[in-house]
Amino acid sequence: MSTSFFQRPFGQYTKTRYFWVNLVSMFFLSLFLIWFVTMSLSAYTHHGESITVPDLRGLTMQNVEKLLNSKNLDYVVADSSFTRDMLPDAIMEQFPKPGAKVKEGRRIYLTVNARTAPLVAIPNIVYNSLENALIQLESAGLILGEKKYVPDPAKNAVLDVKLRGVTVEPGTKVPKGTAIDVVLGNGVGNTMVDVPTVIGLTYAQARITILGYQLNVGAVIKDPGITDAGSAIIYKQVPNPAEGDTQISIGQPIDIWIKENPALKAPEVPVAPAPVSREDSVPIELKNKPVAKEAPVD
Repeated sequence: MSTSFFQRPFGQYTKTRYFWVNLVSMFFLSLFLIWFVTMSLSAYTHHGESITVPDLRGLTMQNVEKLLNSKNLDYVVADSSFTRDMLPDAIMEQFPKPGAKVKEGRRIYLTVNARTAPLVAIPNIVYNSLENALIQLESAGLILGEKKYVPDPAKNAVLDVKLRGVTVEPGTKVPKGTAIDVVLGNGVGNTMVDVPTVIGLTYAQARITILGYQLNVGAVIKDPGITDAGSAIIYKQVPNPAEGDTQISIGQPIDIWIKENPALKAPEVPVAPAPVSREDSVPIELKNKPVAKEAPVD
């Protein structure tokens, strides 16, 4: 009985023409499939192709849409903020950054300037220094407007907050970016106080006295040779009550002149007299008196 093709031993099968034809066909078919898949993926992913992200900052949304469509790029508005320095709907930030290389169809995430300013609360800056007030206003998204100075001992202290000339309370909601006007103390009050007399006092005593009258120490003119300024003596002042300047505005300065305190000078050591001899201690009258001769003794 004859043996069928598939019943032959494998060694005999590999020697047949049918085996080699199939093997070669499978080899070329595999190469074709690999080439086809590679070309298909390359076409689908645009292998080796990239698009440079344009700079969209400052452009309005209408212009951005046209530009991205021409480059086959997409966009998403991820966030919005507000600044008065840019047009409404203008692009403030973008990701990826300008100049980045991306694939076709990539989404560009945008931060857009809002059409209307959001409302923010005016912080409580009354009785704060101008420096602290400026920090709080910037943190709230507000800006410092006009500064008006009025007589007050507290220099550069915020006394009032105004908006278009009208006093506003802390917590009032205003559009972000609004300019807030402040009223500040000029450091010199309009209340009159007596001028103290500090001549004859030490510098330390005079300073305490002047500050106690709600005045300030002005220029301090020192004489040469002062070793301890705190103990130096005041010998002149301007203004001076003795010269008719009896009252000045609160916060005004008093200029003083100081000299070395005499009490701090080292005491003079007395010079000891030069030693004298016994002969020098004899009065001149006795030196010139003739010496009496002794009588002869019998």
